[in-house]
Amino acid sequence: MSLKEFTAEKHKEAESTLFMKSVFAKTLPMNLWADWTYQKTLFYGAIEGAAGANRLLSDLPDLRRAFYLYLDFDEMWDKNTPRPTFRPVVVEYYNYLLSIGKDPDKIMAHLYTWHMGDLFGGQMIKKIVDAPHRSLDFTDAKTLMTNIRGKLNDSMGEEANIAFDWAIHMMRDYDSSLG
Repeated sequence: MSLKEFTAEKHKEAESTLFMKSVFAKTLPMNLWADWTYQKTLFYGAIEGAAGANRLLSDLPDLRRAFYLYLDFDEMWDKNTPRPTFRPVVVEYYNYLLSIGKDPDKIMAHLYTWHMGDLFGGQMIKKIVDAPHRSLDFTDAKTLMTNIRGKLNDSMGEEANIAFDWAIHMMRDYDSSLG
């Protein structure tokens, strides 16, 4: 079973969260999209930092997104309101990532989940959410996807599903703000 097939059920569950349904229905308030973008800076930084430390980025030069996420957030955020703080669930995920940071296969599973999501679903989001999307612009997406796939193996499926569980948990944290 391929990694994509192994994670298909969790991927579908993530897409069916109220948060993602609101994104695709174009009803998600911009302040929540900006907040989500800010939250992602923390865990993307952890994933990318650990991936770099494990020498997983040598053929993925265009992969680092945390800085671009921050630039996107900064452009979106209403400067007259206080900046958000990191949500407790995001800090928990960040701490989890730190705990697995020395395991290249586990980090690669999280990188796969988030960054391949940006390379695929993120491209649809660019058309739906009227906001800056530097973090979803890639110089050579096709080569990047090929190189990511070259680092994957089927044994990463369990950890990729854990990454999806975290995604679902974090997106559901917005439910009370959505209705």
